[in-house]
Amino acid sequence: WPHVTYSKVKEAIFSPSYKKAPGPSQITYFALRLAWQADSTPIFLLISHCANTGFHPHIWRKSIAVALHKPGKPDYSDPRAYHLIQLEECLGKVLEAV
Repeated sequence: WPHVTYSKVKEAIFSPSYKKAPGPSQITYFALRLAWQADSTPIFLLISHCANTGFHPHIWRKSIAVALHKPGKPDYSDPRAYHLIQLEECLGKVLEAV
């Protein structure tokens, strides 16, 4: 595995739009950015330790499934008339990005 660097973790937090929908914990990228600016060391150590040991916390793997109507479908009783999206935890996405 490549070594996790401070700049990789920072990029993983600051690259996605801060408006992205959060997962079940409701911790947004905006909140992560504020926390990073306040004190980046604990976040970096947490992400780098998880990445270096290959540990992906179960809580970060949880997600919320949301069903959205596909526009122009004549029958919404048909399951194919919906598009499912997964709202994943932002910290989990940061860990996957590094």
